[in-house]
Amino acid sequence: MRAEFAQSRVVGHAGDRGENREQILVDFLERHLPNRYGVTKGQIMTKSGTLSHSADVIIYDALNCPVLYRSRTAVLPVEGVYGIIEVKSRLSKSELLDAMNKIETFKRLAPRDLFLVQTRSYAAADRPSRPFGIVLAYGFADNSLESLGENYAAKCDDVHDVNFFTNLVCVLGEGLIHYQKADLIAGRRSLLLDTDEFVDLVELCQKKTRNGEEVDDVVLSIKMDSLGEDSFGRFFVYLLIMLERMKLGTPDLGVYLDPESNRMISRES
Repeated sequence: MRAEFAQSRVVGHAGDRGENREQILVDFLERHLPNRYGVTKGQIMTKSGTLSHSADVIIYDALNCPVLYRSRTAVLPVEGVYGIIEVKSRLSKSELLDAMNKIETFKRLAPRDLFLVQTRSYAAADRPSRPFGIVLAYGFADNSLESLGENYAAKCDDVHDVNFFTNLVCVLGEGLIHYQKADLIAGRRSLLLDTDEFVDLVELCQKKTRNGEEVDDVVLSIKMDSLGEDSFGRFFVYLLIMLERMKLGTPDLGVYLDPESNRMISRES
């Protein structure tokens, strides 16, 4: 991928270079993700008609999510989107903050409405997983993983609400930035990539604090992994982990036409 990116520099127009940069990642994901995941560039629409920015890479439910419009960019209903990836050539502080701002804005569009699932034996209501947001860059811009980690931490403090954090930052050939949790009693550290898990941990801590209960000995911190050439492989595995843990409802386009219409029931065998 880095070699293909280097070759794309011969393209004279900056906009075309950017599209090539994004297409390199799209092509890889289309070849290597399971077929149930679709990959495209485009915008995401809510049932109220609000459109997101043009996301560099959108990963969506290829089995159940209709593509409302497809050309050089696509338009998809937000209910069928797992998450987005913002792609940068060189990741400076300003480029990181720009990407994190776009991810925050996208995540604020994601619905939390219940959807209905019916199987042969039962019917149940569920909530869709909160979407993810990732920043991927092909290199640094006169900075380092440590300085980007500090920028990432400051931006997360500014956003404050963990619903809208950026889940993962990856710089090819350099490393990754993400949250981790440490269980002090068990003496164990583990990944904290899943938005729902992150929100549940914080909300449980806040609830116990309000009720005067003892707070679990779990510490959240930012981890900077200097992985060199293993960075992209680790990024891809982490992406698969996030996708596997998520569950989406089937987009109900009837609600897009008439918000008062009866909600569609998703059927599972």
